[in-house]
This record gives sequence, structure tokens and C-alpha cells, in this order.
Amino acid sequence: MNKVTFPLRIWFQEDPQNKKTHIEQNKKVVNHEQSGTRHRVKMKSLPQGEYEFGFKLKWGCNQTYVFPKKVRIIVSALTQKPSVSIPPLLEGQKATLLCTAPSICSDITPKIYWKGIKDVLSMRGAPSRLILTFTPAADYHNANITCVAKFDSIRAETTVTLTVKFAPQILNSSQCMVDSRLLVFVCISWGNPLPLITWPLASLTDFSVTSSRSDQTVNSTVVMPTADYHNSSVRCISGNALGRADIEIPLHYYRGDLSVKYGLDSSPRSDAVHCWPITGVSLSVNVALLTALIVCTVKRGKSQEQRKELGEEMSPYASLNRADNDQNTYSNISPSQRQST
Repeated sequence: MNKVTFPLRIWFQEDPQNKKTHIEQNKKVVNHEQSGTRHRVKMKSLPQGEYEFGFKLKWGCNQTYVFPKKVRIIVSALTQKPSVSIPPLLEGQKATLLCTAPSICSDITPKIYWKGIKDVLSMRGAPSRLILTFTPAADYHNANITCVAKFDSIRAETTVTLTVKFAPQILNSSQCMVDSRLLVFVCISWGNPLPLITWPLASLTDFSVTSSRSDQTVNSTVVMPTADYHNSSVRCISGNALGRADIEIPLHYYRGDLSVKYGLDSSPRSDAVHCWPITGVSLSVNVALLTALIVCTVKRGKSQEQRKELGEEMSPYASLNRADNDQNTYSNISPSQRQST
């Protein structure tokens, strides 16, 4: 210091091509200050990667001194992510979502925003947090939304999947078709909690019902003979804990074979539907057979007793007849037969 009067203190960055760049020219520099023999430079939001900085003194007529020791900095990927708070969501009721950015540096305020959400009613923010109010619809169920916190070149985000509860909706893909032999009713309902589909077919017995489910959708199919149903439409009812949907589906004639289209047996009977009727018929047949067997047994017993009594009364005459018959048998033997014997 006794040889250098009022030197310039300069930090520089050295790239792989060994080119020195004054970091004061870098847009990432927040400020730099020097006090006595100390010189400090403050930077922000360096992109991920490795950096090497050097320090030199400059004074007089282009006289410089470069310190051999370098400062090496490694900027790693940001591991912290925004935290997202979501309350239970119900269709048609206002809900508030909260996103809080991670704390990286006390004097850096991130920019926070949401992606993948619409129908926003209001949005208000505070340092490092953003509050959003919206009205969820059924379409938001299983939708992904993302909260993004951006620190200049550094970006952190968190994606969450929404769960919305809603009353059932009967889809337009529901249909009823008829051909020369079969009627096929198809009702498809969507809701959360998973809805239940019922058919008001209490007056009918010869039909089968099958159902399948996928996510929050239920598919119910009814098959019956064409001759058993005489209305021009069928009613489908779907309900869950939040509500009920009811629709009349008109019949449309199908030009073709419905049993081939749906992979059905031409006989629409279902073991599940006819379980009780078949059991009742079997029980009735068994009771009838058992009654007939008892009656036959009683009659047979009475007949045997009558025959026994009659046999006891006729037994002396039977013996006499037998004796007479024996005599007649021997009396019919000719003299020639005796001689031969």
C-alpha cells in the first residue's frame, strides 16, 4: 500500500477462453463497494453452473497487479420448491389456494404465479406468497395446476392434482337401441363420489344388468327381449351423496344385430337377475314332488293293507283250489305216460 496510491480494485470473471470480464459490467451485480483495503461485490441469481472470479489492482499509467488466488463458485440446482395449500374442493363453492415461495435470500422477492387455472375470482399477494380465490367446477377434478416462483433466472415450481366433489351428471353418450330381438339400454354417469345407476324396471323380470367403472364414471347396460318392452323411452336415474340426475333416453332402431355389436348372448337372461325366481321355482317343484311322494306312499300302504286282509280271507279257498288243480294235473296223465315213466 505504501507504493500504490488510490488504486482501482477490480473483480473480474475468467471464462474458458481465458478472457477477463469485469463483473461490474454483469447485470447480475447488485452493488459493489470499497472501504479502505476492502472491496465487496454483491451478485444475485446466478444461473446453475461453475464460476471463477479473480481480483486485480490497477493504478498509475496502466500499472496492474493480478492476485494469483481465484475465487471459485458452484451454483447448484434449486432443491426447494414452493409449498401449496389446497382446502377440500366442492363444485360451485368458493375456494382459496395458497402458494408460498421458498426462502432463498432475504432481499430477493420472487415473482409468484399460477398455471393451469381459470375462472379466477381474485388474487392477492404478499412477499413470497400468493393467495388465489376461484370457484371450482366438475371439470377441475383430476386437473393439474402449478405454482411457479421465479427468482430472476432461477425458477422453482410445484404441481398438484385437484380433487373436486360434484353431483352426478348423465353423459350424452348414454343411448337406447332396439333391433328385431333385443333392447339395449346404456346409461353413463360421471360424479364424485362415484354415483350409483338405477333403472325403474320393477314390472319386468326378463332382463340382465351389467356395469363397469373407470375413475369417476359408471357405465350401466340393460339387455332384454324386444317383445317385453312397449315404451318409446327408458328412464335412467343416477345419484350420490351430493345430488341426483334423472333422464329419459329415447329408443332408436338399430340396423343390425345388437348381440353382435355388444358381444351379447341372444338370450338376455342373467343369473344375477333370475337367481331368486329360479330358487322359488325349484323350491315349489321340490315341495310338489315331496307332496306327491307322500300321497303315493300313503296310498300304497293302504293298498297293501287291503290286499293283505283280502288275502287272509281268501286263503282257505286258495288252498282248496290249489289241491283241485294238483289233482287235475295228475288226473290228466295217460296210462301210456305211466308205463313210460
